[in-house]
Amino acid sequence: MIDFRSLELPPAFYNILGFMLLILGWEALAKNYSGLVVAAPVETVAALFRLLGDKAFLLTHLVPTLKRIALSLCIGIGSGAMLGVLAGLIEPLRLMLAPIRWILTSIPGIIVVVVFMLWFGMGTTMVVSITATMIAPIVYVNVAESMMNVDSNLIEMARVYRMPLHMRLTRIYAMALARPLLSAVVIATGNCIRLVVLAEMLGTNKGLGHALAISRTNLQTDTLYALTMLAMIIIGGVEVLMLRPARKAIERKQTCPS
Repeated sequence: MIDFRSLELPPAFYNILGFMLLILGWEALAKNYSGLVVAAPVETVAALFRLLGDKAFLLTHLVPTLKRIALSLCIGIGSGAMLGVLAGLIEPLRLMLAPIRWILTSIPGIIVVVVFMLWFGMGTTMVVSITATMIAPIVYVNVAESMMNVDSNLIEMARVYRMPLHMRLTRIYAMALARPLLSAVVIATGNCIRLVVLAEMLGTNKGLGHALAISRTNLQTDTLYALTMLAMIIIGGVEVLMLRPARKAIERKQTCPS
């Protein structure tokens, strides 16, 4: 067995190696299949730059999708976190919410899309409602379980020393919730973008999902792959620019509490 630890290569090397193997595999598939089935990497990148340089595409499809993603994340994460905190503090509420949580986490997303299309019609309201409803349980479960796992000795000590409520919230509960909440937000963000694109594909006339549906109908495979790549870039951008700095800030706060 090869001892890879003795090579002392940085983790980024393996990440780049995996990425290059993925590109090579993609290129091999493109050469063996029709361009209508698999677009080549070069054609996909060219189509991506063409889309990003098209002002009409940005205003008609990219901007509405970004707004829906932001609105869905705010509503879904906010409602999930609030209900999770309350459920962690109030056991009867947690028991009452258990059936709803189970339904929302077990029902297929496509069924939710169809039902919400009947309720809200086509457009942004439908997309945001579906996405927020589906990501809220992810945040709710993490927050509720974290609230129940807060060290009881710390809570008892806070009571004995009559620690003010705001100090309990910031010094005990917030520190216990920060890391699980951030992990839930990472998962919710990926699911959010996938759900927004899916809902747009089925029930809107604007957005990346609608552009995907058009490119599929017109057999514009390079555009379809470019739109998929753009959705992945959005997910990666949110994680790199927002979630990773937040995770590091939380780690610094927990390592060196003021």
